[in-house]
Amino acid sequence: MDRRNRVGAALLLAVSVPIVVFLLLPSLIIIPMALTKGQLIQFPPEWISVHAFADYLQDASWMRSTLLSFEVSALAVVLGCMTGTAAAIALHARQFPGKGIVTGVILAPIVVPLIVLALGEYLLFARLHVVGSWIIIGLVHAMLVTPYVFVSVQTSLTAALNPTLIRSARSLGAGSVSVFRHVYWPAIRPGVLSGGILGFAVSFDEVVVALFLQGPDAVTLPVRMFTAIQFELTPKIAASASLFILLATLALIAQSLLTRQSAQ
Repeated sequence: MDRRNRVGAALLLAVSVPIVVFLLLPSLIIIPMALTKGQLIQFPPEWISVHAFADYLQDASWMRSTLLSFEVSALAVVLGCMTGTAAAIALHARQFPGKGIVTGVILAPIVVPLIVLALGEYLLFARLHVVGSWIIIGLVHAMLVTPYVFVSVQTSLTAALNPTLIRSARSLGAGSVSVFRHVYWPAIRPGVLSGGILGFAVSFDEVVVALFLQGPDAVTLPVRMFTAIQFELTPKIAASASLFILLATLALIAQSLLTRQSAQ
């Protein structure tokens, strides 16, 4: 049995390592490309200089786009956590005709192609004459964040919430706010935080919707990178891409810690 386990572990390792390398290699190449001495993106880079990071930090337009992306993502996460959490609590342990349809509508932003969603949102907001506002981009991104929070909170409710606590709290006269604060929140907190972290990464990285809804004062970092790839190809693109790698790494670490805490 021990020999079978060793053989199985060796086979798993042999299969996993190439897959992990294949997934990580494109990301790991970005950082050396950002450290090039040259004025254009190239691989292998001309070692070694941090001028690309200095140019990125000193460029006012790139920094405005970076701060705008953080603002858009923060708004999207706040609204997405509110709507996703409310939907998960409202649908938890309830059965009614059409529940599957309601759940499907909530999860639709994950399934619907972004280009279709972006075009529909553009046509809608263009008629309302509000295209070009970062708040509008944040509202649409909140719709993208909602299903991730919804799924995460539903998982927490199923795993950690004891239904008898809700009935006991209500029988003792607790109002809706008290029930949420003392019964629901301790159970769903890991799910809300995990969904919010994942939603932040999704919003910060999103380019299609932001490209359709952009304006002169509402150019997110991914959109600026997309434009620069077409016309500039400077190392600033790789430097800004390193920020995405850093955020993704921090998000994975935070989500792992939250998962570990909820499991204890």
